[in-house]
Amino acid sequence: MKRIFWGFTAGAVATLVFVSSFNIAVMIVDREAPITYQSARPLAMRVEQGGTIEVEYKVFRSRICPVVAKRWLYDANGVRHSVPQFTVGADLLAGRETYRRSITIPSAAAVGPAWYEVVLEYTCNPLQQLLGPTTVVSPPVRFSIVPASS
Repeated sequence: MKRIFWGFTAGAVATLVFVSSFNIAVMIVDREAPITYQSARPLAMRVEQGGTIEVEYKVFRSRICPVVAKRWLYDANGVRHSVPQFTVGADLLAGRETYRRSITIPSAAAVGPAWYEVVLEYTCNPLQQLLGPTTVVSPPVRFSIVPASS
């Protein structure tokens, strides 16, 4: 009877170790970005200091994961300006999507060529919270900042 009990226990432990190891291995190799940018473009090529510009993105989402978005504007002097964060709702769906975002240009941004980009940090599984997220950077959206009219 003891032999059957220990045999069953060893089998259960071996199965648990195998399943756990397999799950951890899957999480380790799960580094594929859940979003692919197909295009990014400004809807106007010039914007005044302190004004707003619309940016259009075409993306393909392969899956939905929690994300931290960091939005940056780089002005003609190479100064990086933080753009207020946009909150994404929970109603996102996988598949192709076209969407627009409005960006307010800081009044302190230098006049001249500028670009805008978004850095997305996805945590699609618990192990990525420990090892670090999968990072996706949008294509740069280039435009010009012009002086504000009086």
